[in-house]
Amino acid sequence: MMAFAGAVNVSVAQTVLYHAGKSTFDAHCAVCHQAGGIGQDGLAPPLTGYPGKYAGVAAGRQQLTVTVLHGMFGEIRVNDKTYNFRMPSFASMSDEELAQVLNYVVFDLNAQHANAKPFTASDLKTARGQELDGSAVHARRALLTKRLGL
Repeated sequence: MMAFAGAVNVSVAQTVLYHAGKSTFDAHCAVCHQAGGIGQDGLAPPLTGYPGKYAGVAAGRQQLTVTVLHGMFGEIRVNDKTYNFRMPSFASMSDEELAQVLNYVVFDLNAQHANAKPFTASDLKTARGQELDGSAVHARRALLTKRLGL
């Protein structure tokens, strides 16, 4: 039994490409989005599907970066479930930390991420120049999901 458990842990570790992002996610994001980004009904949506779809288009990439930087609040629908939560701003984190978190979410938690390229600290630095609040981020998301048919 012990050998089997060890083999499972090694296998799981091999699937994580962005270890720094996972560590940051586990410390700051998993409290609401849960371990592995599975979400929490009524509070925080799962991050195992739509971020991968967003990351393949410019507007989606921008949405992901402004969401982690500025937070978001208001009612949203994901996978036919409604969430009404207030995601905090993580602007106090470094651009590199946030890029790594987004890469963990997009590439490690999402099986499908089309032709998405990894996020860089430069992507976050650019997004910092956009002065938005959580309400504006929410409004942008509504337009994006309509456009992408999500």
